[in-house]
Amino acid sequence: MTEIRFNMLEVDLTAETHRVVDVTADVKKYLGGRGLANKLIWDLVPRGADALGPENILHVGVGPLTGLLGTKTILSFKSPLTDWAGRSAVSGYFGEELIKAQYNAGILIKGRAKRPVYLYVYDETVQIRDASDIWGKWKQDTEVTLRDRLNQDTGEMFGVLCIGPAGENLVRYANATTEFVHSASKWGCGAVMGSKNLKAIAVRGTRGPVYADHTTVWSLFRKYATSSKMAGRKLGVGRWGLSASAPTLLCYAAEGIKNNHLGYHEIAKRSNHLDHYLKYYAWTDGCPGCAASCFVPFFKKNQGGAFGGEFRHDNTGGFNANVMVGYEEMTEISALLDELGMDGEELGGLVAWAMDLYEQGIITRDDLGGIDLRWGSKEAILQLMKKIAYKQDRAPAALAEGFRRAYEIFTEKSKWYAFEVHGCASPTYDVRNKIGGLGLAFGTSHNGARMGAGLRPALAEAATICIFASPQFAQIWDSEEEATRLFLNAACGWNLSLDDLNDIVLRNYYFNRCVSLREGYHPAKDDYLPPRAFEEPITDKYGTTWVWDPAEYETAKKNYYVDVLKLTDAGLPPRKGLERLGLDFVIPTLDSMGAVG
Repeated sequence: MTEIRFNMLEVDLTAETHRVVDVTADVKKYLGGRGLANKLIWDLVPRGADALGPENILHVGVGPLTGLLGTKTILSFKSPLTDWAGRSAVSGYFGEELIKAQYNAGILIKGRAKRPVYLYVYDETVQIRDASDIWGKWKQDTEVTLRDRLNQDTGEMFGVLCIGPAGENLVRYANATTEFVHSASKWGCGAVMGSKNLKAIAVRGTRGPVYADHTTVWSLFRKYATSSKMAGRKLGVGRWGLSASAPTLLCYAAEGIKNNHLGYHEIAKRSNHLDHYLKYYAWTDGCPGCAASCFVPFFKKNQGGAFGGEFRHDNTGGFNANVMVGYEEMTEISALLDELGMDGEELGGLVAWAMDLYEQGIITRDDLGGIDLRWGSKEAILQLMKKIAYKQDRAPAALAEGFRRAYEIFTEKSKWYAFEVHGCASPTYDVRNKIGGLGLAFGTSHNGARMGAGLRPALAEAATICIFASPQFAQIWDSEEEATRLFLNAACGWNLSLDDLNDIVLRNYYFNRCVSLREGYHPAKDDYLPPRAFEEPITDKYGTTWVWDPAEYETAKKNYYVDVLKLTDAGLPPRKGLERLGLDFVIPTLDSMGAVG
């Protein structure tokens, strides 16, 4: 069986050139997505480079299984929010278009264009095109304009990944979206695109995926898609989408309420996924290769206009009860969020913080450009979101920079009210809840307080498998790793053992952590929780109170480093582990920084 070759499209916006690079050896070592991107960032982005400068890169990552088992496209870069390793994962059909264009290792984007541009990819035809007429447009208008224009030119329907005004204005947590609501949200990929004057990427592939053993690939996929183990998954997440998770978490003190001050409040009753479903449900859809199909969009019309979108846990949970509104208001907040182009979890946490500071008198109505930022005011929230996207007025402009940079504007008194970890808002999965929360995962993450921390995502985001598509893998094939191994061997013509795959996972996790260590992250100074996690207990609906004792946290953190993350008890990658996994080349750089165990 012949092994598959992996091609990456490399585009230099400064030089206005492109070429196809064979990265087969690196894909076999790291897989695709975030795995390959670790190597690209380490090799191409100078240590200390400005994340919003032309030296940063953007890797639009796919991999061997993109379009086959769920679909995630992984955008990787140095984060303008944390200045560490950053990644954004987006669902939808965009990644499959790259596979069908036979760029099965994705697109590497370097440099900065002299003017607003979009990248046009139609199979082997690659062009950097003028985007002056769509620069400044909101996202839906951008995507519709490009799709219609390119369809008229070619008769084909392109996948479009684009930014909104927040990305153009370099809001540090700006995102990029495709198909209007699928969002690459975390750590500021939209700001990186904006810094490169890159409004959008439009891709159409017609050449189809190539696998080493199509017969075995199809047999494995059929087993996955038709297994009785998938039936419950389809009836659950496949019917309700992700709108059902937030109401449950709100009862267990695992979702932020009133800037994470409360463990439960009656406001939770206003987030009823059944009521939302009956009023606004449109249809159910899924990404290529997904047997779960969790995409459940909504449409609503009222005196304010027509609104559409999808409730995802991170965009809904970031706002919702945390700013004291329910699902009815969230339909409009979510729709505007998608149009402006910001990470809902980050923005929701910042808006809740701003409401707290307004109530405490730390920021004023004048600071907000006249907004009366009262808890639960949908109108005030919508106004503030627009001002942040355009960096208008003192407080909104500061919020556009994220927590750590806003402290300089809002003074030392503001810090206690900020519920952030590693400079990232942490409104969801409250870090004080030791069962339903993610205190240890967020507190030890070298990226920031976000989903994607730990070893499991190191596999999913390299193989580009959606974690919502994979829960039944263990029921069908004993483990997610075994299922991934079988698919990779059939798709790529490899002969990986389970030990080989586990080495790839650990290699990718260590390497991603090493990128952040090189850029200034260090667990000794960074791996802590916000003061309120230790000083402000919260009680859930059922009477359980949650808070951390500092000594308890330090002990649990060291155990988590060793037992779960396979690090030293100081949170550092072990020297012998780096050498065994072929990452010895990072040691000279990190040794001088005290960043090797």
